[in-house]
Amino acid sequence: MSNSSMIRAALIAVCLPAALCGCTPGTTKAESPPDGQRGGLLYGTACVACHTTQAHWREKSVVHSWNDLVYQVNRWQGVAGQNWSASDINDVATYLNERFYRLPGPAPG
Repeated sequence: MSNSSMIRAALIAVCLPAALCGCTPGTTKAESPPDGQRGGLLYGTACVACHTTQAHWREKSVVHSWNDLVYQVNRWQGVAGQNWSASDINDVATYLNERFYRLPGPAPG
Protein backbone atom coordinates (compact mmCIF):
# COMPACT_ATOMS: atom_id res chain seq x y z
CA MET A 1 0.00 0.00 0.00
CA SER A 2 1.43 3.39 -0.98
CA ASN A 3 1.80 6.29 1.44
CA SER A 4 -0.99 8.23 -0.25
CA SER A 5 -3.31 5.22 -0.01
CA MET A 6 -2.51 4.80 3.69
CA ILE A 7 -3.11 8.51 4.32
CA ARG A 8 -6.40 8.39 2.41
CA ALA A 9 -7.53 5.32 4.38
CA ALA A 10 -6.59 7.00 7.67
CA LEU A 11 -8.52 10.15 6.76
CA ILE A 12 -11.59 8.14 5.83
CA ALA A 13 -11.35 6.15 9.07
CA VAL A 14 -11.21 9.35 11.12
CA CYS A 15 -13.46 11.74 9.17
CA LEU A 16 -16.33 9.51 8.05
CA PRO A 17 -17.45 8.45 11.53
CA ALA A 18 -17.32 12.07 12.70
CA ALA A 19 -19.37 13.21 9.72
CA LEU A 20 -21.92 10.45 10.24
CA CYS A 21 -22.41 11.17 13.92
CA GLY A 22 -22.88 14.87 13.24
CA CYS A 23 -20.43 15.77 15.98
CA THR A 24 -19.55 19.40 16.45
CA PRO A 25 -18.01 20.92 19.58
CA GLY A 26 -20.58 22.11 22.11
CA THR A 27 -23.63 20.44 20.58
CA THR A 28 -25.30 17.10 20.82
CA LYS A 29 -27.32 15.36 18.16
CA ALA A 30 -30.42 15.47 20.40
CA GLU A 31 -30.35 19.29 20.19
CA SER A 32 -30.23 19.31 16.40
CA PRO A 33 -33.19 19.21 14.02
CA PRO A 34 -33.27 16.35 11.50
CA ASP A 35 -30.38 16.68 9.05
CA GLY A 36 -31.13 15.51 5.52
CA GLN A 37 -27.52 15.92 4.41
CA ARG A 38 -26.31 13.62 7.20
CA GLY A 39 -29.17 11.26 6.35
CA GLY A 40 -27.91 11.17 2.78
CA LEU A 41 -24.48 10.08 4.02
CA LEU A 42 -26.00 7.31 6.12
CA TYR A 43 -28.22 6.22 3.25
CA GLY A 44 -25.32 6.26 0.81
CA THR A 45 -23.20 4.19 3.16
CA ALA A 46 -25.76 1.58 4.21
CA CYS A 47 -28.64 1.45 1.73
CA VAL A 48 -27.69 2.06 -1.90
CA ALA A 49 -25.73 -1.18 -2.10
CA CYS A 50 -29.01 -3.13 -2.03
CA HIS A 51 -31.42 -0.98 -4.03
CA THR A 52 -31.67 1.92 -6.41
CA THR A 53 -33.87 5.00 -6.34
CA GLN A 54 -36.57 2.90 -8.03
CA ALA A 55 -37.42 1.46 -4.61
CA HIS A 56 -38.73 4.90 -3.65
CA TRP A 57 -40.99 5.59 -6.60
CA ARG A 58 -42.33 2.22 -7.64
CA GLU A 59 -46.07 1.78 -8.15
CA LYS A 60 -46.57 -0.40 -5.07
CA SER A 61 -44.97 2.01 -2.61
CA VAL A 62 -45.75 1.31 1.03
CA VAL A 63 -44.89 4.88 2.03
CA HIS A 64 -47.89 7.22 2.08
CA SER A 65 -47.17 9.35 5.17
CA TRP A 66 -44.29 10.61 7.28
CA ASN A 67 -44.97 7.88 9.85
CA ASP A 68 -44.86 5.22 7.09
CA LEU A 69 -41.50 6.57 5.96
CA VAL A 70 -39.99 6.56 9.45
CA TYR A 71 -41.35 3.06 10.03
CA GLN A 72 -39.80 1.75 6.79
CA VAL A 73 -36.42 3.40 7.47
CA ASN A 74 -36.43 1.87 10.95
CA ARG A 75 -37.48 -1.52 9.59
CA TRP A 76 -34.86 -1.67 6.84
CA GLN A 77 -31.98 -0.34 8.91
CA GLY A 78 -32.66 -3.21 11.30
CA VAL A 79 -32.73 -5.72 8.46
CA ALA A 80 -29.38 -4.30 7.29
CA GLY A 81 -27.96 -4.65 10.82
CA GLN A 82 -27.27 -0.93 11.22
CA ASN A 83 -28.53 -0.36 14.80
CA TRP A 84 -29.23 3.33 14.07
CA SER A 85 -30.41 5.75 16.74
CA ALA A 86 -33.73 7.58 16.50
CA SER A 87 -31.79 10.63 15.26
CA ASP A 88 -30.15 8.55 12.53
CA ILE A 89 -33.53 7.21 11.42
CA ASN A 90 -35.05 10.70 11.34
CA ASP A 91 -32.08 12.04 9.39
CA VAL A 92 -32.41 9.30 6.76
CA ALA A 93 -36.19 9.74 6.60
CA THR A 94 -35.65 13.48 6.15
CA TYR A 95 -33.19 12.85 3.32
CA LEU A 96 -35.56 10.44 1.58
CA ASN A 97 -38.49 12.79 2.02
CA GLU A 98 -36.54 15.71 0.57
CA ARG A 99 -35.25 13.62 -2.31
CA PHE A 100 -38.24 11.44 -3.24
CA TYR A 101 -41.45 11.61 -1.26
CA ARG A 102 -42.23 15.26 -0.46
CA LEU A 103 -44.61 14.22 2.32
CA PRO A 104 -45.82 16.57 5.03
CA GLY A 105 -43.39 15.88 7.85
CA PRO A 106 -43.54 16.54 11.56
CA ALA A 107 -43.50 20.11 12.80
CA PRO A 108 -39.93 21.42 13.31
CA GLY A 109 -38.68 21.03 16.85
